[in-house]
Amino acid sequence: MKIAIIDPVGSKAGIDHYDLSLLSGLKNAGDNCFLYSNFEYTEGQIQYKKNFHNIGVSKISAILSNFFGFFKSLSDAKKQKVDWLILHVFRAGAFDLFTFTLAKIMGFKLLAIVHDIESLDTITLPIVRRTVISTLPDVRVVHNQFCKDEIAKQISNKALQNTGIIPHVNFIKLFSNYHTNDNLKKELSSDFKAIESLDTSLLKAVKANEKIILFFGQIKKSKGVDVLLEALPYCKSNFKVVIAGKLRGENWEKYQSIIDSKKLNDKVIPIIRHISDYERDILFSLAQGIILPYRYIYQSGVLLMTMSFPMVVIASNLSPNADIIIDGENGFLFEAENSRDLANKIDTMLNSENNLDQIKIRAIADIKAKNSPDVIGMQYHQLLAKFQ
Repeated sequence: MKIAIIDPVGSKAGIDHYDLSLLSGLKNAGDNCFLYSNFEYTEGQIQYKKNFHNIGVSKISAILSNFFGFFKSLSDAKKQKVDWLILHVFRAGAFDLFTFTLAKIMGFKLLAIVHDIESLDTITLPIVRRTVISTLPDVRVVHNQFCKDEIAKQISNKALQNTGIIPHVNFIKLFSNYHTNDNLKKELSSDFKAIESLDTSLLKAVKANEKIILFFGQIKKSKGVDVLLEALPYCKSNFKVVIAGKLRGENWEKYQSIIDSKKLNDKVIPIIRHISDYERDILFSLAQGIILPYRYIYQSGVLLMTMSFPMVVIASNLSPNADIIIDGENGFLFEAENSRDLANKIDTMLNSENNLDQIKIRAIADIKAKNSPDVIGMQYHQLLAKFQ
């Protein structure tokens, strides 16, 4: 089959790694693969065109680029006689409605990877969401049973029958250089110039050999940064907390007020902006563990990314997290929105240094077995073959 992903989000949210891993798996399954997105790609294993220029430009320019880029991508895919288009769904809003409809008019079969059943940070009209998720795609993919149970509330029975559960692909290839060369990982944690550019307080903590835990990713209500901050006064261990990521529909003052009221300014290092890939790798190398205190999630790419590094994860015990993490074996789980329980898990992790290497080994072994590009690519291939 000829299969193309059209992805205007791409490197703006780390979906570029997902795209490349999935397409490499499909290619190994025997498919001819194409990708249209917004980042530089020179490896040449997948036929690629950078049709979206929406990074580092004004909002209007980004919107225009998204529309024109989609036209160019559909035109090229038609020229290449692509059988299937794979499109990501996060918001299921007006842009998706327009682009999905256009793709159907042009005669493409559509597979929608539905990441968020309900948008967690924007409002979309129910009729628009239903059309994008239920009516227009020929096939839908969700990442776990929880998502399928949730999507069943919104789509027709026929659409539900054409909805498959395929796990999220891992990110092991992204960090493969660190796996094969320990010196590269050591260089990350000793790049003092880059660490200082992240935050001068972080550099001081590193030089003082202080323990560091990390929150990484978009900062929005569903991600529960406030749950983490509320947990810190209950922790008995000494450490610094780095909160790194961009705000999404939020104001940092809300979190700063918690920091101020609980006198946490000396404990918390906020880096509230876009974090580059290299800066992410530095933060991963410095932290004893990452905290994912989500109060609601459908599937966490950050969870799989950190397990792929690998590093130790403490996550809320929501079903999508519990599908992947076995408490105390390949990570830690705490009761969602329970700050005292999170504090206990942080102390447990920081006082279990002798066991952390074994947890990392188990984590990466588990996601190699269940979430490898080849395993996931074959599952997509088999699903699409049923509808050819």
